[in-house]
Parts: sequence; C-alpha cells; structure tokens
Amino acid sequence: MEEGEVMDLDQFGNPVGTVYREDMCPPELVCVPKETLDEMLYGIDMEYNETTQMIEPMGDAEAIIDFTQTLLTLDFWTLLSFSIPLTVMAVYGLSIYAGFKWLQKRLS
Repeated sequence: MEEGEVMDLDQFGNPVGTVYREDMCPPELVCVPKETLDEMLYGIDMEYNETTQMIEPMGDAEAIIDFTQTLLTLDFWTLLSFSIPLTVMAVYGLSIYAGFKWLQKRLS
C-alpha cells in the first residue's frame, strides 16, 4: 500500500476481505479489539477485570490518579481558559468579603 492511499474498511473498521471466524465472533455480536474496549470503558470510568471477567467501576485510588494525571497534562490554553474566570470570581468574592469586614470594623 502506497503512502497517502486510503484503505477500504468494512463495517467493523477492518480492511475489506478480513475473514471473521464464526467460533470467535458470531454474526449477531459485534467484536471489538481489547484496546478499543479499554478505550470505550475508560470514557465511562469502568474497567474490565481479567480475574472475574466482568466490567467493574474504576476504584477511588485509580480515579484520583487519573484525575491528577489529566489535570497535570492540560495544555497552556486550557489552563488559561480555567484560570482567568476563576481568578475573576475569586477577586469578586474576596472584595465582597473585604467590604463586609470593613463595614463591621467601621460600625463596631
């Protein structure tokens, strides 16, 4: 296959002509590779447990690690889009608090 040439894919996303074995994937089911299944489950915070052969929710520790990793790997513009509104709200809230404290001091 030459570079830049687009491959024809079947309904499952595999190259046309891929042979599907009946004993591994019956026609009434949709078979997906393990990597694709892991990606789909990751999107909804679930994971496949090889031991119990069941889909289970992600544990708390894993969720915290995942959140921390996601937070640390945000790009600059995403961080900027979060930080500016949060800074504005913080300054607004702190100025209201300072105003109340000033009034308390003035009236006491």
